[in-house]
Amino acid sequence: MSDSSADFVSFGGFDLFPSARVLYKNGMPVAIGSRALDILIALVERAGEVVSHRELVSRAWRGLVVESGNLRVQMAYLRRCLGEGEDGARYIANVPAQGYCFVAPVRHVRSNDRQRQSTGIYSTHRPIAQERGQKASPM
Repeated sequence: MSDSSADFVSFGGFDLFPSARVLYKNGMPVAIGSRALDILIALVERAGEVVSHRELVSRAWRGLVVESGNLRVQMAYLRRCLGEGEDGARYIANVPAQGYCFVAPVRHVRSNDRQRQSTGIYSTHRPIAQERGQKASPM
C-alpha cells in the first residue's frame, strides 16, 4: 500500500521520511540506527502486509549473510525506538514462521500538505545522530 508520490508517511505521533532516511516523533528527530530504519521503511511501505524475514534481512543487510538472531535484535531495538507498548501503542506484529507486519494505520502525505508547509518543522532532514556527530545504531 505504498504511495510513491508521498513525501512522508505519518503513523501515531511519527513522521517517516523514507527518501531522507529520517524519523520524527512529534516534530523531533528520533535517533535510530540505519538497519532498524531500513526495516521500518520496508514494513511501512507494505503496511498491513506480512513482510518475510528473508526480505527484511535482504533490505537491512544488503548482500551479507547474517544469523536470524540479528533480525530479532534489530526488531527489538526498532520497537524500543518506536515506544511500542507505551500507552498501548502497537506498530509491528510478529507473524510466526512468516515475518512481520506493520499494523498501525498510516497516512501518506505529499509536499503540498498545507500544515507541513506552514509549520516548517521538517525543513532539514538530517538524522539526529548526524547532527550530534554520533553513531546512531547500537549494532
